[in-house]
Amino acid sequence: MLKKLIIAGVVLVIVGIAGVFALIHHVKSGLPQLITVKDYQPLLVSEVYDRKNKKIGELSREERRIVVPYEKMPKHLVQAFLAAEDDQFFQHGGINYQAILRATLANLRAGRTVQGGSTITQQVAKTLLLRDREKTFLRKIREAMLAQQMEENLKKEDILYLYLNQIYFGQGAYGVEVAAQTYYHKSVDQLTLAEMAILAGLPQAPARYSPVTNPLRAKERQTYVLHRMAEVGFVPKEEAEAAVKQPVKVYVRENYVQFAPSVVETVRQLLVAQLGEEQVLDKGLRIYTSIELDKQLAAQESVVNGLKELDKRQGYRGALRQLDSKEEIEKFLVDGRKKLIAESTPVRIIMPDGKFDDITPENDGKKSSPNLPSYLKIGQAVEGLVEKVDDANGLVYVRVGDARGLIDFEDMTWARKPNTDKRWDIDTIKKPSEAVSAGDIILVQIKGEVFASSRLSNPGKNSKKPIVPGSLPEFGKFLAMDLDQEPIVEGSLISFDEQTQDVLAMVGGYSYARNEFNRALQAARQTGSSFKTIVYASALDKGYTPATPIMDSPIVFEESDPNKDDSEGQEDPKVWKPSNHSKSFGGDIIFRNALVKSLNIPSVKIVEDIGVPWASDYAKRLGIFSPLNPDFTLVLGTSSVTLYEMTKAFGQFGRLGKRLRPVIVRQVLNQEGQKILDEVSLDVRFNKEITDLDKQFDDRRTALAEKMKTMTPEALIEDKKKRADYNFFFEDKDQLIKPQTAYVMTTLLKGVVEDKNGTGGRARSIGREVAGKTGTTNGYYDAWFIGYTPQIVTGVWVGFDKERSIGKGEVGGRAALPIWVEYMKTAHEGLPQTTFPVPDGIVFANIDSDSGKLATATTKSVLRQAFIEGTEPTAAGNKSEEATDFLKDDLAN
Repeated sequence: MLKKLIIAGVVLVIVGIAGVFALIHHVKSGLPQLITVKDYQPLLVSEVYDRKNKKIGELSREERRIVVPYEKMPKHLVQAFLAAEDDQFFQHGGINYQAILRATLANLRAGRTVQGGSTITQQVAKTLLLRDREKTFLRKIREAMLAQQMEENLKKEDILYLYLNQIYFGQGAYGVEVAAQTYYHKSVDQLTLAEMAILAGLPQAPARYSPVTNPLRAKERQTYVLHRMAEVGFVPKEEAEAAVKQPVKVYVRENYVQFAPSVVETVRQLLVAQLGEEQVLDKGLRIYTSIELDKQLAAQESVVNGLKELDKRQGYRGALRQLDSKEEIEKFLVDGRKKLIAESTPVRIIMPDGKFDDITPENDGKKSSPNLPSYLKIGQAVEGLVEKVDDANGLVYVRVGDARGLIDFEDMTWARKPNTDKRWDIDTIKKPSEAVSAGDIILVQIKGEVFASSRLSNPGKNSKKPIVPGSLPEFGKFLAMDLDQEPIVEGSLISFDEQTQDVLAMVGGYSYARNEFNRALQAARQTGSSFKTIVYASALDKGYTPATPIMDSPIVFEESDPNKDDSEGQEDPKVWKPSNHSKSFGGDIIFRNALVKSLNIPSVKIVEDIGVPWASDYAKRLGIFSPLNPDFTLVLGTSSVTLYEMTKAFGQFGRLGKRLRPVIVRQVLNQEGQKILDEVSLDVRFNKEITDLDKQFDDRRTALAEKMKTMTPEALIEDKKKRADYNFFFEDKDQLIKPQTAYVMTTLLKGVVEDKNGTGGRARSIGREVAGKTGTTNGYYDAWFIGYTPQIVTGVWVGFDKERSIGKGEVGGRAALPIWVEYMKTAHEGLPQTTFPVPDGIVFANIDSDSGKLATATTKSVLRQAFIEGTEPTAAGNKSEEATDFLKDDLAN
């Protein structure tokens, strides 16, 4: 019996051993293939820079990561992680049995998991090679076996390299480099010991120990890491204690999202199309764009300010909400202050006690001035509570957190009920209570640190009712505030460098967070009178000159509908009566002044004479690929075109007819610093449209060249008189139109700005040579201004996404031009004063601004005007006078 038991026991042992070996073999066969360091290809964040190498954004799929070589990691940074996670790392072979036993006992005593025994090698195996997250015994065996294999095949430094670049730190940051940039806006080689210790404490529980949301726990964890570093001899005790006492600055939110969202998204789309999604989002590219960050921020601010001003002119849409009870009001003030503190401090300082310095009881609500708390700043728009409305003195009392402010009635007369049928300046409110009431939550803008009013400073001289200081509290204790509101109208801006062809700035709308639609590229809208610029340019190449006289008189067109049966002559014809914006007519007017004043009747007569096909062809030659209306309304801007196309066309006039290919990406480098892509033009986004258009003109160019080879010089001269195609094709394929035509057009557009009768007079305020044109569509649906200096061309559009009036009187010069001016002033800071270059073949003449003839001693209004050589007026009169006499006739029969 004993012998049988022994035999049975031996058999069981053998079977058990065999089973263990079988299990080991099974587990090993199922282990992932061990990678080498060279095979490590994690998901990496691609970084986007402006043309001055300032970071403006990031592109990634899920894991924001930038790989740092082990050699570039500071020694103390590595030691901090070893102290926090595995101080025996360089001694064990992948598994620390002593740590496992210690953790097991600690967890048994606590009745829950309070300590882990995994080594750094095991963590690498788990996060990098074992993708399943099930906490099973078999998985722990696989993890241990894989860790031992890694130790046998990789150097310790290689394992640390993998670990520090792979682990998650919270806030969407993977790897130590992105973590350093996220929390400290530094690279790893710039971190202090105190900052390193906070990062080293994060991998165990990124959310629990976050320095952004849990500063106290982050401080406790940092202190633990520093003390462990001292205990194991990584740093002297004194150095560790000094780091514990050191305040640490952390960033609450990322600093790139507000920079250039429309630009970064456009770059992402273009590069994904060319390089593929995996390359762009996962491979850590360095993308250098043409954008200039300072100009981009100025553009965004200009669009926001301009749309707010326009929106206010249309009226006040009322309070955000109403609070009735004291409890609601108190909660609003307390919660509002906390929110403002959090939003106003993208940088926080964790003090030695683990609290943020800006929200301790002693400092909470501290004043940056006698009236202004630290969480508010001048120009900021915030929600406020209306405490009191004083109609007698024209004042509104507002509370924002701890701050109190006053709104002066003379600054809120615009707050009528919205009405786009009445001009804002003739429809105003008469007292504050027509707009706001006590208990209203309203949007206000912080205007100044101390309330001031012309009714207060000059009570005896002001025609409005004065404020009587003696009857009210001390005004010096109140902030100055303005009633504000978020605009519902939209707008866009795009700007190109005329010399380098760089896209300097692009704004797709009021707020990318509100709507990602990029109106600068994606919205095709009626252009209004801005399109006259292209038609007038085409007329210059059809024999017109700036001095050509045209009759500004009523005109009527009748057109029968070919789809109706007219056999009995009973059909009513369609009647179109174009009119000027002013509804008046001026008689004889020269070509130049018709454009300066943006008159419709002369413009329609011009396009009738030169022909719609020619004007449309000219627009296409300048790069307009959107469909164009094939009738006389073309000149009035009834076709829908993108801001991108129109701004390019204007920029080409400024470039003396040379093609403008706006560059948005200058180069793309891979992780090794090798260039993988050269310049990328925004034209790529419209590749099919532009390619088709270019092919049409290339085919015509080729056909014309072949024809010229067979012609005698005499025949060629005659053919040039008959065919306008010769105005399109030059030795330089990028020369789209004649330099002389482009320059004369620039001088005409300068008149739009410089002439007292011009519609773009506000543009003079930038203090430089400016050429530009306004545009307004019927019903005030769209407002445009496109203008350029010798250095920069910029276009602005304003309107609603779903077409409707933006307000009576809101023409391009009022709604769009102020945005253009504000941006262009900033965009030209530091640039030299220059003038538009004059090409050969241009002459200047002093002409009578009314008749267009050469000026004499008796001429009342003399105009210095550029002409294409040979078309200038002579002493006998205008050379083209006879050819255009018919334009003086009333074409309405």
